[in-house]
Amino acid sequence: MQHTHHSEIDPRILAQAAEWFALFRSGQVQPNETAQWQAWLVAHPDHQAAWARVEFHIDRFKSLPPKAALAALTAPDLQRRRAIKHLALLGGVGLANWQFSRAGYWQAWTADYHVAQGQIQTITLVDGSTVVLDSGSALNVAFSADLRRLQLVSGTIYIETAKDNSGWQRPFVVDTQEGRVRALGTRFSVSQQTDHSEITVFADSVEIQPAHPNSAKQRLHAGQNTRFAADRIEPIKPSKLDKPAWSQGVIVADDIPLSEFLLQLNRYRQGYVTCAPEIADMRIIGSFPLKHTDKILASLATNLPVKLSYPLPFWVKVLPR
Repeated sequence: MQHTHHSEIDPRILAQAAEWFALFRSGQVQPNETAQWQAWLVAHPDHQAAWARVEFHIDRFKSLPPKAALAALTAPDLQRRRAIKHLALLGGVGLANWQFSRAGYWQAWTADYHVAQGQIQTITLVDGSTVVLDSGSALNVAFSADLRRLQLVSGTIYIETAKDNSGWQRPFVVDTQEGRVRALGTRFSVSQQTDHSEITVFADSVEIQPAHPNSAKQRLHAGQNTRFAADRIEPIKPSKLDKPAWSQGVIVADDIPLSEFLLQLNRYRQGYVTCAPEIADMRIIGSFPLKHTDKILASLATNLPVKLSYPLPFWVKVLPR
């Protein structure tokens, strides 16, 4: 992840991070608020950069009033030590009157189908097609006389298309923020990321059409994966999976860094997991059941030279032992 320089983070985003910190410090967090925080965290790199600043100061924050957090978060680098030293005096910088937009969350929560953090849901559409929604995903369905259309609002879906049982032979498409994916009798997955869509085909093929009118279409075949933005399609990469691992209730770690593994794990927990930079590149191999994320973390502490720390409720940090 590319971190935004401190001075470039919008003060409103820093205030959001401080408000979330104050909420967690209060010890009165509701499950839906944890899900909203996780959605906020992954919605934009600047959100993650702002929360990284919270993490940097967490030990100092623990002994201070929650509303004093914003003073340290917004202080320029050269003034940081002074701001921390005088946080108690700056506690008047409150957040009670500050509200941030939840338009994106509202769009997800009002979708035809939305899945809570840590849950996976399988639905059967009226045409007989099957859609599996990954944790934190949201989907709208709009079938008409001439089109079978899904709109992926957020997250990831895995689709097994069926022949149109209406007798009209309507095309089956998935729309994302970056364009349209047309199924050509296939099994495939679509993921909506912050600035791109990702497609993996497991059987037959799909046709990708980026949203920009001058962008060319491209076919993607079984065993292939790619990403696309509104104006381009990235080079195709091979994929050796028969189905997405998450759709079968597991995370498969094929010699990946600990930091990447924890990013995947975060999507299936009510809370947040991170690791110290010095162990971020530690390699992880194995298959882990998603229903027992606490057991996954415990197994890391048992089998690797790491330990678990809990800086805040719902926040687990993996540290070197």
